[in-house]
Amino acid sequence: MAFADSVGRADEACLRAFGRQITYTPAAGDPFTVTGIVDSGARPENAAPGVYALLFVRAVAFPEPPARGDEVAVDGSIYKVVDLEADAEGGLRLVLHFNRTV
Repeated sequence: MAFADSVGRADEACLRAFGRQITYTPAAGDPFTVTGIVDSGARPENAAPGVYALLFVRAVAFPEPPARGDEVAVDGSIYKVVDLEADAEGGLRLVLHFNRTV
């Protein structure tokens, strides 16, 4: 088994154990549900409402690659995607910034 396969399987196991269903809305598309691990309040910001969150997902969960400006709904809060980091094994870490409550 190749390293990438092992990492992909570990990612999937973590998402099954710790992930939850969130609503992802692309800037140009319809909302859909994706499983992700959310770390709310991960990066404080001095300006109100300065809340960042991180979202870990797998790239294969998206019909189109995620992009800056897309929205994520988590626990009644809407976040905007402000940055994306991909790894070579198909994992994505999205940096989210609080936008508004629903």
